[in-house]
Formats: sequence, structure tokens, C-alpha cells
Amino acid sequence: MRHSRSIDLVPERHAIGAVNGIGHLRLADLDGEQILGARCAACDYKNWVNRWEIARQFGSERTLDELRQMLRCGRCGNKGNNGWRLGRIDRDSEWVDVQSVPHRSSI
Repeated sequence: MRHSRSIDLVPERHAIGAVNGIGHLRLADLDGEQILGARCAACDYKNWVNRWEIARQFGSERTLDELRQMLRCGRCGNKGNNGWRLGRIDRDSEWVDVQSVPHRSSI
């Protein structure tokens, strides 16, 4: 159900809850205006990634929990306990600063 200003009044079926987090979401579940980022647990480095490139390489049916094991920090090289973060693009802006993630590169 949407408000006249396009505000969701009832959460969608892929809503992010406090208990489940975002790990259960598949790349295919993300809306078009959502952007995906990674966060290092060791140095707190944050960076946005190209989720469409990740979906092309690893499949859009993979969950974020399955892909989280592959994250490696581009700053300090940490591979353990890194996490995902979600953002949303403003409808009126152009998103051009999405980092492409080539195969075997760090995020």
C-alpha cells in the first residue's frame, strides 16, 4: 500500500527486519533504486559496489550471506566478518559512481 507521496505504508515482502537483517535477500530481490555496498569489520572502510556486475558473475539467485564470505577489504585486506550495506538512490539523481567488481578483486 502506498501513500500519495509514494511512501510505503505496509512493508513489502522483502522488507528488512531487525532480526533477519539483509543476509536472506537475493541480488534479484533488490529494487532498481537500491545500491549495494560493503563494509570492512577491521578498519571500517566502506565502499559501494556494482551489484549488477556481481549478479552477472555469481548469479542473481545467490543470497547476500553466501556472497559475504567472498568479501575482502580493498584497504587492509581483511577477509573475515565483513558485511553488506544497502542504500537507495535518489530518483532525480544519476548514479555514475558505481564501482565495478572484476573477478578475483577485492571489494
